[in-house]
Amino acid sequence: MSRFPDGFPTAYKKLVMLSVNASIATDSHLSCSLNSDEVRLLVGVASISSLSDQADMQSLAYEICSRLIECYVDVDDLISSADMILSRVGNFPGRSLLRRRFRQDSEPDIPFSLSLERIARQAENSLENGICLTNFQYRLYHSLSGERALSVSAPTSAGKSYVLNLELIRRLGEASGKCIVYVVPTRALVTEVVGRIRTTVREENMSGIVIRTAPFPVKLSCAVSGVVFVLTQERLLSLLAISKDKTAISLLIVDEAHELKKGNRGILLQNAVDLALKQSPMADVFFASPLIQNPGYLLNLFQREKDGHFFTEEVSPVSQNLLLVAPVSGKPNIVEISSLINGSLIRVGRSTLDFSFRDSVAVQKARFALKVCKPGESVIVFASSAAEAEKTAMCAASYVHDFEAPAELLDFINFIRAEIHEEYPLIMSLTMGVGFHYGNMPSIVRAGVERFFKDGTIRFLASTSTLLQGVNLPAKHIVIHNPHLGPAPMERADFRNLAGRAGRLLNEFHGNVWCIRPMEWEVASFQGAELQEISSAMSNVMQDGGSLIQGVLGNDVLAEDKDLGDAAFSRLFHELRGDGDGEQLVRINYATEANNQILSANIDSLKSLIISLPVSFLDSHRSLRPDMLQRLYEQIAGLEFLDLILLIKPHETGGKQRMSSAVALIYNAFDIQTTEKQQRWICGVAHEWVWGKPIGEMLVKRVDLLRARGVKDSASKIIRDLLKLIETEIRFNLVRYFAAFEDLLRIVLKERGREVDECIVAPYHVYLEFGSSDQISLGLMAVGLSRFTAIRLSTAVFWGDTREPEDLLKKLASIRLATLSLPKVCQAEIRELLGYQ
Repeated sequence: MSRFPDGFPTAYKKLVMLSVNASIATDSHLSCSLNSDEVRLLVGVASISSLSDQADMQSLAYEICSRLIECYVDVDDLISSADMILSRVGNFPGRSLLRRRFRQDSEPDIPFSLSLERIARQAENSLENGICLTNFQYRLYHSLSGERALSVSAPTSAGKSYVLNLELIRRLGEASGKCIVYVVPTRALVTEVVGRIRTTVREENMSGIVIRTAPFPVKLSCAVSGVVFVLTQERLLSLLAISKDKTAISLLIVDEAHELKKGNRGILLQNAVDLALKQSPMADVFFASPLIQNPGYLLNLFQREKDGHFFTEEVSPVSQNLLLVAPVSGKPNIVEISSLINGSLIRVGRSTLDFSFRDSVAVQKARFALKVCKPGESVIVFASSAAEAEKTAMCAASYVHDFEAPAELLDFINFIRAEIHEEYPLIMSLTMGVGFHYGNMPSIVRAGVERFFKDGTIRFLASTSTLLQGVNLPAKHIVIHNPHLGPAPMERADFRNLAGRAGRLLNEFHGNVWCIRPMEWEVASFQGAELQEISSAMSNVMQDGGSLIQGVLGNDVLAEDKDLGDAAFSRLFHELRGDGDGEQLVRINYATEANNQILSANIDSLKSLIISLPVSFLDSHRSLRPDMLQRLYEQIAGLEFLDLILLIKPHETGGKQRMSSAVALIYNAFDIQTTEKQQRWICGVAHEWVWGKPIGEMLVKRVDLLRARGVKDSASKIIRDLLKLIETEIRFNLVRYFAAFEDLLRIVLKERGREVDECIVAPYHVYLEFGSSDQISLGLMAVGLSRFTAIRLSTAVFWGDTREPEDLLKKLASIRLATLSLPKVCQAEIRELLGYQ
């Protein structure tokens, strides 16, 4: 800090210590107070820094003024100075919070000349309709309207989603027939995004806008003025397979685009974007990622760099205190608190706890989280697994003694007891105001937990990496200990994304990230560069020429690497047979002097494959290995009679047996190693799932069965295992396999001269993805309802001939919900979908 006035480093250090002491008292609280000269010095530096166009200087200006006003709330001049500084740096959400908290939403008085500057600054960032945006939001808004291809990197809380909604409305309103596809990495995020879009469309009084979360093509008519699909990459591939040459995408939005660096699903995302842009070459495309150094990489990867633009935003309207919490030798009730700022460690002081910092890690995390979370605040404890999330939540609940659950939460708890399982641990934890959150939870339960956390009913949440995939669950505090994603330690980029969830925009100036026992972390992801460079999962596999692909070819690969190896195998095959000279492009993209031998061997091996399947079929199923698709085709074509494997609806006689026969063929063709008992279990669960059996009945049946067999596992573990099977094997793997199986059946039927229609080959990939074969239930899920609510509604209402999703929605809006025998949780979900208060 040599460029700053004398005395500033000391004053700033004291300010940081003072700010941290407001969250947790340490032995330094008396020695870090600021005198009037130091306060004036800090305000002066903040004022000058706010005039800079450099990101680090603007961030410093925000850090100083926001910390000062939180520590000295009764100093009027500070409020006025902060209002001006926040206006200069374009942090209008922070300014709104300042005025609401300290001035009853009124403007603080400042000198006339500065008042003119403040007015001018606000005008610079305002749209024609009067909406005032941050610097980043304003730049993003105009870039979206002016660029054919755009890639942006920004902090988690930068307000990107708000601007995307504005752009969606602008595009849908400027011309009819627009088809916008919004791609997100998880089904949990689909629910959140579609809710946000529906709300915005309603607020703008737009009619004729179809919004779907399922890959069901829309029958265009004069009543349809625009279509928005919110899909995962898997569902996007399904939509493209169904609607090829029918629906041209006008705008493709890829949110959390950095996910393409992650394993087989990263390659799947790259495949989906490739195919979408191939089918709709005139589509505009927008990539959004958190805090990556090279957003232009995504434009290059998809050959959009010539007509594209990219930029990185580093300034966040909410900042994070990165705090290290270390034990003190010989003093089990005392911890050492340090603040990590721009790579420098500031010792804050020692804090005395009312518990031992030597208990199990779950106890330490839970009790520390409860200690720092003050009334009106919320805290998230990161858990590396679903089991850890449940354990941490249960531990925290055991230390809460003053929570009284309100009626609405009690109703939700009773719903879980009656409709999920009476031993599901969420029942006990919610009773004490503590929740947990992970991806495999039933969607209606997960959404309920999110709702109660966002509205402050529950203030403690243990959550897995769903937070990293865009689910909007910000909190004042995040507590982390040695974080992992699966078996691997969390890397810096993911840590920065997670830390960005600390601090709620328009609710707090700062969030706190508490890193527990940092010396125990396998990877010190709390320190390092703020921006991380990314590359695609496929590029990472090919760095050495693709030794993983060689392992797959030689059947010599670790089980945990097989999915990635298979995905890379398929991707390289498609790249080699691409337009023009595929091999030349592969060598340009991947070849180095060091990897040439392995790369050449892979090229020769893949080019030698004898694949007779149509190119259009292979394109639609890029996530699966072409040699195994060929093998599955040959197995089907080799059957004398096809009738016993022609898929029919699960409730029809023989439906389960035909599905089971298809699974046997698929597992054999794809060399999936399971025992006969495991395969029967998978088929049994899949059949109940596609039949539409309530998840609660499935869970009760599984728990009772295993207990009758003498299995000692807890009910919570049995429940987690079944939920994991449904989400990974049935809703992911079997969906991909059955989509290919169904198309191969049609190919073979056509080769034999037989008529092919949908009633002969039931769309099991749809049934497996959504958990029902009923058209009404599927239509209700397509507009955004959970499986549980959709299945209940399908029999609670007389629908007549109504089948199209939007028609179902219209009919639902005409019904008095109070007359339906539905749980209150379902009614709340429907009201939210329809926009009722």
